[in-house]
Amino acid sequence: MYRTLNHKVISGALSYASPYIRSRSSSTLLSRRSSYFHHPSSSFPSSSKRSFSQSSSSSFSTSSSSSSSSSTIPPSPPPPPPPRVGRSFLRNAGRVSGFVLGAGIVGLGLAYIAQPEDERAFMSSKISRYYTFWRTLLPIVVDYKWTEYRTKDMPEDVQQQRFDALHDRYAPQILALILNLKGLYIKVGQVAAMRPDMLPKQYRDSLSILWDNVPSRSADEMRTIICRSLKIDRIEDMFLEFNEKPIGAASVGQVHEAKLLDGTEVVIKVQYPDAKMIFDLDLTTSRQFAALVRPEQLPMFDEIEKQLMMELDFEREGWALKQVYENIMPIYNEKVIIPRPIPGLATKNVLVMEKLQGGIKLVDGIMNQYKAIAEANGMTMEQLKERAMTEFKKAKSKQSRFMRPPAWALRLYIQYLRIRNATGNMIISLYNHSIGFVAPSTRFGYFSTVKPPLNHAFLMDTLLQVHGHQIFVDGVFNADPHPGNIFLMPDGRIGLLDYGQVKVLDMESRKQLARLVVALAEGTKDDIVREMVSCGMRTRHMDPFVIEKIAVAYYDHEGPDVSGDKNVHEFVRELQERDPILDYPKDIFLVARTAMILRGTGMMLAYSVSTAKAWLPFAKQILATN
Repeated sequence: MYRTLNHKVISGALSYASPYIRSRSSSTLLSRRSSYFHHPSSSFPSSSKRSFSQSSSSSFSTSSSSSSSSSTIPPSPPPPPPPRVGRSFLRNAGRVSGFVLGAGIVGLGLAYIAQPEDERAFMSSKISRYYTFWRTLLPIVVDYKWTEYRTKDMPEDVQQQRFDALHDRYAPQILALILNLKGLYIKVGQVAAMRPDMLPKQYRDSLSILWDNVPSRSADEMRTIICRSLKIDRIEDMFLEFNEKPIGAASVGQVHEAKLLDGTEVVIKVQYPDAKMIFDLDLTTSRQFAALVRPEQLPMFDEIEKQLMMELDFEREGWALKQVYENIMPIYNEKVIIPRPIPGLATKNVLVMEKLQGGIKLVDGIMNQYKAIAEANGMTMEQLKERAMTEFKKAKSKQSRFMRPPAWALRLYIQYLRIRNATGNMIISLYNHSIGFVAPSTRFGYFSTVKPPLNHAFLMDTLLQVHGHQIFVDGVFNADPHPGNIFLMPDGRIGLLDYGQVKVLDMESRKQLARLVVALAEGTKDDIVREMVSCGMRTRHMDPFVIEKIAVAYYDHEGPDVSGDKNVHEFVRELQERDPILDYPKDIFLVARTAMILRGTGMMLAYSVSTAKAWLPFAKQILATN
């Protein structure tokens, strides 16, 4: 009944619901119509979605079929649909839903009884999370699938209305589910919210809260963890000040401002005491699901699971933060700033680092700019965002998508706007308060005081350069550069935070990746296929078309020249149906996740990029020197 639900996010509510909550396009609907119920025993067409990462990001799927042996097909084409197929679908959907939920709860219940008394709390939590997840998700998935079937022959505008109604109804429920379960599902929502090609507007708007408004826990609990981890009796023994209101919360913990006894301003990252247990529960459930329905995807799941569990080790994050600081700051110190860890103040669940002064999150900077532009043009925020997204989607070729003003040109334009506004308004003010005071009809209007726009080219060029250097030159890179971890600093630099998901690549893996990037940027399709296979890509039929398209979609760019009218996630699902993936380049999988997260940031900025072209100089450098 359901098949591939995504190829990028490892788990979570959205990973299963997403195939049915994507925006409906006429090309997608038309391409599906020929496959619906042309025989009583035919399967439902599969649907697809993302894989959170992002992170960044693996996938899961389910499959089943609906059949009726009593119906016969008339010999003349086209055959009419079998009678009562809708009831058959609902009946079978209910049976499958009940079986999944019931079997899972019964199995967990038996395991609960078998556990010693001191471990039953853990099992009770597992049962509760499992039940909450499926109780919420299964009815949503069934509703979308049923609506998809019922509207398949209706006009496109009617289909859109029906699905918009579902989006409006279920987007708040999905957000509530994620905020209730937290843990791994927050990461799923963070990645999904930044991808307009992944989810319809209703879901993106609901989930955008996960970038910087995740619920936090009490300050008293954080004080207790800090004191225990740093082996002090009171918080005042090490900190002159401690801000009890967190400045941010995430899936594994939260961050507080503080001041050391010597006056140094710092931030303290504190891990929740049950973070590991929750991640274990979510990963175990996800692994069992993947092993049951899509075992060929387990190799990718293994890599993401390993990296996510590393995020729970703040001592390792302190090491990674120090490594990245020492590698990047001597080269890019005029463009970026990275906080340093405070020596001796990193434990398994507490990390103290320098505080970046005065920055705002990239997502807030983008929203502030949209608000100012909307007000200046007499538009609402929704109208402006829709217009921006429409303009972004108008690009129809690879060349047009990447023909953008360079950073230096935008920098000159922004400087011009600042000078024009300052000097022009000063001259106008002098005139209006002198001659204009005597002759009011001759007064001039002032130039707009809207803050000059963000330099999108500078932002994307810098992010791609810094992460390209980390990947190819240093072999130590951040695999989770989502917009919530990117800050706009008062001095014009970009602040880069959160190094919990740092991946280390050995030289051989970097060289393999470099050859793939060169092939993507300059080579032929045969070159791309050869290098992708060399990296470890294996499919059932080794179809060159499938291998080449997956390489481009993951490591280079998305767009009509890659997937036609389909979004990249549906396109990858169709590729998997054509030639299922048996093994994936594990060592460089998180590079694909990083590339896709960065391109998602570009979508937020309406600035498309080719990661292969951006990383080509680093790839050539590593091949030339090694």
